[in-house]
Amino acid sequence: MTKIFKNIKLLGVLFLSVLASSCLKKDLPEYPLFDGNSISVVNAEHRFKSRIKTMHGEPIITMKGLTVNSKIDEASGTIDVTVIIPEAETGSGADFTAEEKTLVKQNSIWFYYTISTAATMTPLDGTAKPGDPADATKPLKYRVTAANGQSKDWTVNVVSFKNE
Repeated sequence: MTKIFKNIKLLGVLFLSVLASSCLKKDLPEYPLFDGNSISVVNAEHRFKSRIKTMHGEPIITMKGLTVNSKIDEASGTIDVTVIIPEAETGSGADFTAEEKTLVKQNSIWFYYTISTAATMTPLDGTAKPGDPADATKPLKYRVTAANGQSKDWTVNVVSFKNE
């Protein structure tokens, strides 16, 4: 019985080694890597502690989207944005109250971006990483690197920060 088990085990290993061999590498076409290194959309939000608590009594972090109007200059790699703080919410269940609205500051905004397919984005000159709070009182600088290795430096300037 153990001899049969050993033979089945040996056949299984042989089968798996044949199955795992790389037959797919043969004659596959080589496709060019993506060459896009652009920023096409800029978004921003204010994050804050909600009045809603978790089971452990900790507040839930929530966000309020800010309106962003962008003027993109692809040639120079600059994006001028206007950030507009929305109206406060009213009512008993409101989180983004008038009091919370006063806490929205240009030096602590969370930005996130849409970049070219398969590209990466690296902050430059002390700019915060996308998804971290950024000081938008000064230019935000990033390098967007395409999958093919070509990179382009971008500067995001908040030219206007105002209430709705």
